Amino acid sequence: MISRGSWIGFLIVLDFFMAATATYVDRYEFLAVTWYLVVFVPICPLYPLLLGSNFLLRARSGHFWQPLLHFTAVGIISYGCMALIFYPLYMAGHGFQWYEVGNIFWVLLYSAQIIFIFPHLKKIPPVYYLLIALYFFTKDFLDRFGETFSYQRTGELSEPMANAFLGIIVILHIFALMLVYKKSRTAKN
Repeated sequence: MISRGSWIGFLIVLDFFMAATATYVDRYEFLAVTWYLVVFVPICPLYPLLLGSNFLLRARSGHFWQPLLHFTAVGIISYGCMALIFYPLYMAGHGFQWYEVGNIFWVLLYSAQIIFIFPHLKKIPPVYYLLIALYFFTKDFLDRFGETFSYQRTGELSEPMANAFLGIIVILHIFALMLVYKKSRTAKN
């Protein structure tokens, strides 16, 4: 049987490897937007980095920093669900592509780690939920109208499809926020 410390060590290495790899793959995405919007660009590099950071904090201090853990949980829940919607619909309109199947696997690989962090969510002050919601809704708006999302910026999405995806991701972010909030309120601190 594998010890808990071995699992955490494995996840730290896996997540930092995934973050570095995704940053390399997405390097041109970071250069394609105005510098002050770069914080809203990453999805695939950001969440493995946050997961690795969360697990590293847990390994070093014995506990998670709850605001970071909540932010990470909301992102991996909503983008994990979105991967199962966005990529199949995108391929339905643009033809089957193995690259997009790889993207689904990639997002699901880091999103599945919710099983490791969900039980550790504890109550945080409401102001953190406001900040988390502000980040995600700003990102959603910029992805749709500011073109920080590569598929939108390169014109690969029609207006109706881009609007539909905006609606879906906003709903998923609200769902994820509510789920994380509810779980944290029932947790013993």
